Order: sequence, then structure tokens, then C-alpha cells
Amino acid sequence: MTQIKKLWFATLALTTAVQQSYAAINFKEWAIQDNVKWTDNTADAAIQDVVWNVMLFIWILAVMYGIYGGFLILTAGWKEDWVKKGKTIIFQSIFWIVVIFLANSIVQWLLDKVLVGWTATGG
Repeated sequence: MTQIKKLWFATLALTTAVQQSYAAINFKEWAIQDNVKWTDNTADAAIQDVVWNVMLFIWILAVMYGIYGGFLILTAGWKEDWVKKGKTIIFQSIFWIVVIFLANSIVQWLLDKVLVGWTATGG
């Protein structure tokens, strides 16, 4: 089962990387375009974007993990250990979804307080 997970994550990472690289390549001339620019944001906004994307990816993984737990329960038949494992997985995924939500909310609140305080003092 771990080989399937590794293959799935490698495929997901490769698909994401290839999709973003296609945007910057001109296949007719086989050259990278000169006017490709990712964003006009400042460094702190870029860091927030990266953190947000990582949190979103982890959230999606937690939801998929919960779906896997539900699948285990649905396909358990009369096997009590599969049901117990499925319930444990669902509770763990719900717990981590809540932790991710709270962590993201706390970090955004702190960044808003720090950045607003920093700009208000003229720093």
C-alpha cells in the first residue's frame, strides 16, 4: 500500500510542476518567454501565498485521508479491526483539519496585527 501512496504523491507533484512550467514555455520556439512574471506582490505577501498553498495542500490530504477511513469502514464487512482502524482514521483527519484551520487562523491574525502595527509605526 505504501508503494501506491508514494506513486500517487509523486504523480500529483509531477502534474503540478509540469502544469506550472507549461505556462512559461513557448513550445513553438522552444524558449522561455521574457515577459513571464509570477506576481507583483511584496515578499511578505509572497510568503503568505506559499504558506496558504501549503496549508491548502495539507487540508486536501487530510480530507482524502478521512475519505480513506470511510472507505475502510464501508468495505469492512464483519471485520471489527477494519472498522476500528477506519474510525481512528476519520477522527484523526477531523482533528488535523481543525488544527490546520486554527493554525491558519492564528497565523493570519498574528500577521495582520504585526503588519498593521509595523506599518502604523512607520517601520
